[in-house]
Amino acid sequence: MARRILAMAMGALALAGCGGGADPAAVVDTVRQTEQSQLQSIASDDVVGIARLYADDAVLVRPDGTVLHGGAEIGAEYAALIDDPNFDLTIEPTGGWASANDDLAVLTSQVQFTTSDPETGEPVTLPMNSQTVWTKDPGGSWMIRSAYNVAQEVQAPAAE
Repeated sequence: MARRILAMAMGALALAGCGGGADPAAVVDTVRQTEQSQLQSIASDDVVGIARLYADDAVLVRPDGTVLHGGAEIGAEYAALIDDPNFDLTIEPTGGWASANDDLAVLTSQVQFTTSDPETGEPVTLPMNSQTVWTKDPGGSWMIRSAYNVAQEVQAPAAE
């Protein structure tokens, strides 16, 4: 009898670990909130706050194809951007996906990336599509593993 009760209890525990998991939509919302804290760090010129969300082995691909490796290198790039008086970054979420295991999420966005033209000093805005992969270790916080940014083709006005 004791074995039967123990077997039933072990079966119930095994089943409890199989299903359920996190609600993917709620996970995407949580990661978007984490992304917003990074945008707040950008707005306040807080390089440490920006870089802390990148994993040590993170990869960031810029629209020109340049690849930055690791949180330190990515943070240094943001430090240079913050020195640009025209630097601005706006993100419009376009989609997201998350695992039910609460350990992997992918966010997609349209980004308006503004910097100074090196020749004129005037602001230049580059529209981009961005895809960011986030991971989280058990009990840890969400970290960016990769960010891939692709410039959108700017359409010339139609001739009249």
